[in-house]
Amino acid sequence: MNTKENIGHREALTLLIIMMSGKIFLSFPRDMVTLGEAAGWFIVILAGILSLIGFAFIYLLIRKFPGKNIIEIARVICGPIFGSLIGLIFFLFFLTISSLFLRQFVESFILAILPRTPISVITVGFLILLIYSCLLGIQTISRVAWFFGPYLLAGLIIILFFSLKRADPQNLLPILGTGPISLLKSSLPNISLFAEILLFGLLAPLITKKQKLLGVGVYSLIISMAINAAIVVIVILVFNYIAAAKQIFPVFQLARLVVLEEFLQRVEAAFVFLWFFTGAIQLSGLFYGAVTSFAQAFRIQDYRPLSFPIAVLIFTLSLLPASMVKAVELNDFIVGNYYPLITFGIPLLLWLISLIVKKNSSACDVQ
Repeated sequence: MNTKENIGHREALTLLIIMMSGKIFLSFPRDMVTLGEAAGWFIVILAGILSLIGFAFIYLLIRKFPGKNIIEIARVICGPIFGSLIGLIFFLFFLTISSLFLRQFVESFILAILPRTPISVITVGFLILLIYSCLLGIQTISRVAWFFGPYLLAGLIIILFFSLKRADPQNLLPILGTGPISLLKSSLPNISLFAEILLFGLLAPLITKKQKLLGVGVYSLIISMAINAAIVVIVILVFNYIAAAKQIFPVFQLARLVVLEEFLQRVEAAFVFLWFFTGAIQLSGLFYGAVTSFAQAFRIQDYRPLSFPIAVLIFTLSLLPASMVKAVELNDFIVGNYYPLITFGIPLLLWLISLIVKKNSSACDVQ
């Protein structure tokens, strides 16, 4: 990997927040309401807390092996063969999530604003953008995230604020929805809501202020959890959980409800720009994760030339689901159930192995 790249902790923080919150513009709020009914927001909170625990193992590895990313750490702990195998697993993770998110974003654009445009045309357009961003490097991607981040948040807050006039607090009842046991069971597989935090393991060596690493990871998870939970709460307040479960893109429907007499109407037109920039930044980060994971797995110094063949692979995979519904099911309820094993399970396993290796080496030194 090109180690000359460096990113600030604020840029890394903003990029991770956007990557973990970009799903709010897709079917994510509907999925949470379907699982937890009026308490769908509570699943987000529980999943966020569990993700913080899982992130601890990523951070412990980064702290134990300073200057190395998580794939390099795996190679040190497990040897070159198993280290490369773990790198390939991470590559498949980012490849899968990039392909399915790309398909959902493209389908959402077609349904919302470009109903007559072939899916392949929009997909190719997005991929050209992703290739260009990858060629520019993660430093540029993170700076774009840092620049647009405040504007994206401000636009989202405005839309949500003006939609609150239609809110009904009674829609949040019953407060525990399907019950505490059911919510806890739903939150366990939905740790995948924050699976993008795995990118932190690749970015850590590039962040200039190493003393800020813990804050970047923890704050990105907490802020993303707050944004995602707030979105689900407002969707339930405005639509109630029964109606929200029938909305394909609930946040887009919220934007369509914003009307200020004759002065401000059809806010969804401006919402599309918010939607586009968030999706572009999120997908750029995921695409970078796929490309650099592959490069790390095979010890390729410059990841940029890999962006073209991997983009072709993502294009092919994104068109495999028969429909957007199938893509959502794959990402959220089938393939997505295995994301936590990769994002948090592998770092936990690496951390445990590192402890065993350290104990064995210490015992040998004593002898």
